[in-house]
Amino acid sequence: MAARPTALLAAFALALVSLGCSSSLSGSLPTSEEGDWAGKGSYADAGSGYYPGGPTGSPGADSGTAGYSDAGGGSFGSVGTGGAGDFAFFRKALADGKIPAVDSIDAAGFFAEHYTSLPAPTCGKTFCLHGMFSVSPDYVRGGDWTLLQMAMNSPIDPTKIEKPPLELAVVLDRSGSMMGNKMEYAKQGVQLLVDALGPADRLTLIAFDDAIETVFGPATVTDKTALKTKIAAITPRGSTNLYGSLEAGYKAISTASEQLQRRVIFLTDGVATAGITSPDAIKTMSAGWNAKHLGLTTIGLGSDVSIGLLRGLAEQGAGNFYYIEKVEAVKEVFTEELAYFVAPLAYDLELTYTEMPAYSTKIVHGTNLWTGFPGGGKIAIPSVFLVSRTSTAPGPDGGRRGGGSAIIAELLATGKVPLSLHDVAKLNLKYRTPGSTVFETQEVLVKHDGQPGVAPEGGSFDNKSVEKNTIILGFFVAFRDATKLAQTDKLAARTLLEGFQTKITARLAGFTDEDLLDDLKILQRYIDVLKL
Repeated sequence: MAARPTALLAAFALALVSLGCSSSLSGSLPTSEEGDWAGKGSYADAGSGYYPGGPTGSPGADSGTAGYSDAGGGSFGSVGTGGAGDFAFFRKALADGKIPAVDSIDAAGFFAEHYTSLPAPTCGKTFCLHGMFSVSPDYVRGGDWTLLQMAMNSPIDPTKIEKPPLELAVVLDRSGSMMGNKMEYAKQGVQLLVDALGPADRLTLIAFDDAIETVFGPATVTDKTALKTKIAAITPRGSTNLYGSLEAGYKAISTASEQLQRRVIFLTDGVATAGITSPDAIKTMSAGWNAKHLGLTTIGLGSDVSIGLLRGLAEQGAGNFYYIEKVEAVKEVFTEELAYFVAPLAYDLELTYTEMPAYSTKIVHGTNLWTGFPGGGKIAIPSVFLVSRTSTAPGPDGGRRGGGSAIIAELLATGKVPLSLHDVAKLNLKYRTPGSTVFETQEVLVKHDGQPGVAPEGGSFDNKSVEKNTIILGFFVAFRDATKLAQTDKLAARTLLEGFQTKITARLAGFTDEDLLDDLKILQRYIDVLKL
């Protein structure tokens, strides 16, 4: 088991994937595809040397233990940029012996359950930008794919920095559909959050059905026992006014300084049935507040939760969507994960990708924040946050949430460059720290020495970070494609997964990485469900 490192911080990752078997789409603009394709994760750089179990020529330092964790002579934690859809909804379906719904698998949530470390941040800035490249076989669909990963980390150690106070609004659904375990999980989670508040933290607690009630605040919590008693007394009733309650949460924190940690935590189990019910109207209203750097984290309860709406709200609000599937997840989400995620590291981050002649961009997956333009595209992220995982080991309560952020796109080789050393892409980063109007910037030019879009035998990887995330992406694509097939053809889905299982099991022989071993267990469980 990997030791938890004492230093932080931060891994934001942009991965750009090229499918070597695809045809050219020269001249087309890169597009974005909602939710299903990218991932949240943090990444490792290896420095030098080679790891056991990988193909010849794969760089990466490891001292005799197969796997990917804690490489590069130093380990750093993770940064969340928002948008992860919790993978727990997918897990629960398999645990119940059911075929998951297509919209239950989100690559952002899947990558968030995986951890790898980053190289030491030595650029002298708040964040350091790293461009890393690989080309390797696609174990799911055949052919080759190329992964260009952009990762960002920081030398900041959060344990040595005074954390600014919270300005937090918790908006709790108490509508009639919240009866039973859903209400109890929600109240238990809010009570745990109250226990975690510091003396300078300010809280607003709003309970809603078709009516909207401010139960507490905005104020510091001087009597936690009394507030927890109020929370325990909340009972389900009425219908569900999502629009009005969420807007009330934003208004409660809107006048606080941006140097504070300003966030709404929104807990609900279903769809809007009172007030303004249009999902588009709810998202538009929320986006207006997000533009003022007010963050939003959404938490869903119950099997009928509106995944698409809650995931979309969280993404544009620089937050995550969580699904509370069991009592253990309550503590994981409310105390371990949210304690980190509400800490802002930067605002108004913009990452620009510029194509070089060797590649064009086909599609960007996993975010609605991508804007394509001729010759590249950019992602504008309102806020960047800490997340909680610092090793491949599960958290104290067994959960795997909190890996960080990654966005994945497909590139196409154009055939316009010599079959040797060439430029892959230019990456530009800019952001400002809380309270500052000055933007920090960095530029990285990524190169590759080899034929564009063609993998040598076994693949070629700049470092262990790219290699692990190629494997993670393979698991995600297998699960995603099998889930689509399984809605109408269980045999075809099972055939796909069994073919992938044969290849990936051989690939991971001897590995001890706990994240990837867990993925193998999920894969086997999915195959077993398809046999039922």
